Amino acid sequence: MTYDFFLPGLLIHAIENHNPEHLVKWAGEIIDKGIRTVNMLGCHDGIPLLDLKGLLSEDEIAELIELIVSRGGYVKDLHGRKNMYYQVNATYYSALGESDKKLLFARAVQLFMPGKPQVWYLDLFAGKNDHNAVARAGENGHKEINRTNLTTEQADKLLKKDVVKEQLRLLRLRKTHPAFNSNSIITVTQDERRVCFTWKYGTHRISLTADFNDHSYAIESNA
Repeated sequence: MTYDFFLPGLLIHAIENHNPEHLVKWAGEIIDKGIRTVNMLGCHDGIPLLDLKGLLSEDEIAELIELIVSRGGYVKDLHGRKNMYYQVNATYYSALGESDKKLLFARAVQLFMPGKPQVWYLDLFAGKNDHNAVARAGENGHKEINRTNLTTEQADKLLKKDVVKEQLRLLRLRKTHPAFNSNSIITVTQDERRVCFTWKYGTHRISLTADFNDHSYAIESNA
């Protein structure tokens, strides 16, 4: 299996531009080529953007970087070289403008994309950019922006938030529904700004319809 380093940036691009074209194309390539992936949204090393070269134009990538930086993210240049972008350090929640609706939408899409989902703990808790942690870490401490240490008390409090509870509901569904299987037949179809992800395994079937126009989603299942 290989990490899907394309999904995080492609999904932000699709959400912010209300255009899932590039995302759908990548999902189709995963399916057609039988690529076994582990996918994610955020992670301890930031949001990969260098990987998007060839999938998005240089201008689209630059606009994506500018957007995330405008929301408090940091750019990490490749080996200290300017204009050789490598990653943007930010929590996924902050990269999406700290919108509960967008985070839930992104999580739902992730869980229905081809691949095995991996969830960074701070994204689950809708963590915000931690600039104080970056300041404490000093030089080259940019990654601390998305590595906040939560106390048990903080985690307990955050578990009561709707955005956290809904993510947990989605994760339980992804874990327990019999249509989600490594041998499932997956189809992804697009109708303008609406995308339907369907997983089928034997007689079991589950679908997500994701509307990139208003960031709403609906799940249908035969189980």
